[in-house]
Amino acid sequence: MPKIARVILNPTSGGGRGRRAAESILVGLERRGIRGEVVATTAPGQATALARDAAREGVDIVVAAGGDGTVHEVSNGLLGAFTEGIEGPVLGILPVGTGNDFAKLVGPLKQLDRSLDILAGGTVRHMDACRALWSDRAHWFVNAGGTGIDVEVVRQIIRRRGGRTPAVATYLGAVLVALVRYRAIPLRIRMDDLVVESDTMIVAAANGRCIGGGFWVCPRAEPDDGRFDICIVKRTSYWEALRAIPLILRGVHERHPKVEMHRATRVEIEALGDDPLFFQLDGELHEPPDARTLVLEILPGALPVLTGAGVA
Repeated sequence: MPKIARVILNPTSGGGRGRRAAESILVGLERRGIRGEVVATTAPGQATALARDAAREGVDIVVAAGGDGTVHEVSNGLLGAFTEGIEGPVLGILPVGTGNDFAKLVGPLKQLDRSLDILAGGTVRHMDACRALWSDRAHWFVNAGGTGIDVEVVRQIIRRRGGRTPAVATYLGAVLVALVRYRAIPLRIRMDDLVVESDTMIVAAANGRCIGGGFWVCPRAEPDDGRFDICIVKRTSYWEALRAIPLILRGVHERHPKVEMHRATRVEIEALGDDPLFFQLDGELHEPPDARTLVLEILPGALPVLTGAGVA
């Protein structure tokens, strides 16, 4: 029986690259013997509902065609179905967005034909799912979550959306602005049995290795090892932070004196100051006015993802 795929496409991703790729995706699926349809999203959050519906209908492959935001929404739909007891759909990724961090774990980023080949004959890798809990709410993420300067960076990126600037340049520009505005915040970070208290610039708990389209914050992370890789950057001066940026771009910042790297199956971040705890999940900003503590958990192997040969 031919595979059945539903492609959930963000037409505005990649400065319109998603919209331009729609016909090529349909033709490519047909050539590879996959019965598929492309459904374009028209509003934020819609991809989550579409993915959940596809899982309930028994679709074999649910494809996120877009950037990290699309992958985030689609995976939330699939994991929502998983919690309802619906198993079976595999996540496929067609990286036609500007930021494609999670897709780096899957295969080539710039060659649509090769990404389509993975949908037809890739290997299923059971990746870990990550869940964030705060107040009385919960949300899934797949690549990275955290707090600190990341929150201000995401705010700056939101202001810059809509342009054609490459993702890493957009992120770098946002980082430079955020460094001027941001002040380290007092946090208590529990990582399994280890507790760290400090004024902190950033806490990133990662399932993937890269954020911001080219910042290798947790370069040793494995998305199926049942653990977060955690990067903590303690209070730094503006100039210290500037010097650290090239190291992070190359993923060689682990020996920086203000950087700590850890691994844990559970992370709890508690705000020690007066302000609520704002945070980001896969680059999506969350600003709950009542949050004081954020708990991050791993559900090992809960998300089956199609990957290319030799991707590890």
